Amino acid sequence: MVVEREDKRRFRRFSVDILGINGKMLFANEVEILDISVGGVSLKVDRRLNIGNEYTLKMGNGDQSISIKGEIVWSKISGTKKGSRDDVIPIYAAGMRFSSIGGDKADSLARFIERVSHSTHEEAHRLSGLRFNMRFPVQGSKKAVLDMAEGYAVKKLSLGGMLIRSADPFEVDERFPMEIALPGGRRIDFVGRIASCFQVADEDPARYDIGIEFADMPEDDRASLKEFIFLLDKDGQGR
Repeated sequence: MVVEREDKRRFRRFSVDILGINGKMLFANEVEILDISVGGVSLKVDRRLNIGNEYTLKMGNGDQSISIKGEIVWSKISGTKKGSRDDVIPIYAAGMRFSSIGGDKADSLARFIERVSHSTHEEAHRLSGLRFNMRFPVQGSKKAVLDMAEGYAVKKLSLGGMLIRSADPFEVDERFPMEIALPGGRRIDFVGRIASCFQVADEDPARYDIGIEFADMPEDDRASLKEFIFLLDKDGQGR
């Protein structure tokens, strides 16, 4: 199984595990802000955030919005929720340390904190030099958007789609901008549709085999993929 039955009939599949082909999936995820300071923020999110990874957090309050990059410094499971297929989805709490906050950006963030909490502008600035866990609880709307780029390993590949292995589950029919880094430095960009998602047995932490359909791919990238598939076919790796 790579994507769908139609793909099985139309396109030959190739196992590419030994080639070490990797890619990225780009998406925006809605998160809940638990508390915030000039130095960082703690979040509630339904997807694991890897420690050391950098993400962009976009926050808004009324007519004011701010976008800040930050690094995840801690992450833990804080609860669960039921998914659309009655599966159990873990809920995570995570801490993000803002990157290179200074000057106008620090002032804008302090004013943002002033609006979403009961603090004053001066109090928000004063916390910038304190410990990372000294934050203000957020009042009112706590929603924000986290721009994410998650990596994956390609297990099987065809002209119509691929099978990847990911640390995170995805909902069938979701679509994301994605990319594959082929050997030789070639990169293929496309929109991928989640065609299937199954948890891998006996994996701890949990891993998922995810079938991706190539829903939209530029012609130049499709030509590069065809050339690569042709080379795999010559080597007799298809089945």
